[in-house]
Amino acid sequence: MGSERGFTFVEVLLVVVVLSFGVLGVLQTTLLAARLELRSRAITTGTFLAQERLERIGVLGWERATAGLVAATLPASLGWAGNWLQEKIDRPGGRFLVAYERDTSSSEPPRCTVHCFWENARGDFDQHQVVRLSVRRRR
Repeated sequence: MGSERGFTFVEVLLVVVVLSFGVLGVLQTTLLAARLELRSRAITTGTFLAQERLERIGVLGWERATAGLVAATLPASLGWAGNWLQEKIDRPGGRFLVAYERDTSSSEPPRCTVHCFWENARGDFDQHQVVRLSVRRRR
């Protein structure tokens, strides 16, 4: 028996366990990279949408740029109270919710802010997944 060559069951089991950890590590890294790529795409699209909306406000003015938008309560998952002018946009990168805000409380030109939220993996809008861009527009 001592002259037979081969691996013991314990050696084979140890190799399988070590390889399993390696494969799981690579799989986890691949999944993380895929999630980060989707998040990056959503941030890029959200920034583009918010910038596009601000440029429209700058060119057309607040009243004309927001004409036709509905003032409604934002989804409860965002935790923001009050009615906001908003629009929902479907893009290949996901669904987006654009909320408009106009601050006229000071004597300076009003500040217009566009908040662009995107859906998370569960299909809700999350207050942490947002791009906010603001501009002051002279009257």
